[in-house]
Amino acid sequence: MTITENPTGKKFWFDSFLMEVLVSAADTDGSLSVCKQTHRAGYGTPVHVHEREDQTLFVLEGTITAWLDPMGDRVEKVVDAGEGVFLPRGVPHAFRVEADSKLLEINTPGGFEGFHIAAGEPALHDGLPEPSAPDIEKLMRHGADYACQVQGPPVGAN
Repeated sequence: MTITENPTGKKFWFDSFLMEVLVSAADTDGSLSVCKQTHRAGYGTPVHVHEREDQTLFVLEGTITAWLDPMGDRVEKVVDAGEGVFLPRGVPHAFRVEADSKLLEINTPGGFEGFHIAAGEPALHDGLPEPSAPDIEKLMRHGADYACQVQGPPVGAN
């Protein structure tokens, strides 16, 4: 995997947020990857499931609500700054940003950062992109390359 260089370094705009690759799979011989995400309040991921990696979200600033199996048993967890949530592979999940937030996304094994890069675009500045609805078709198309299946809209979306 090659990370495209851009004016901000290794930062990308993906689905209305700013994502920075801090540690890539290439840096760890595939063992893990760590990305920093910057979100505005109100952002929500579509319901999705990873087949290859476990994912841990650690909240640096702000608050998110995470759901495991939101279309089934629906386990809900509010995660504040200084806390994390483990999202195991094979279990559908989603999260919504309750207050402007910064998160660490830790993937084991690494490589999922490639999805963000492939489905995103190089950031032209350090700020957030304009908010927009998720492009579900684009996420599904690129997700297939990374064994990530989009299963539904963001939790609470119409």
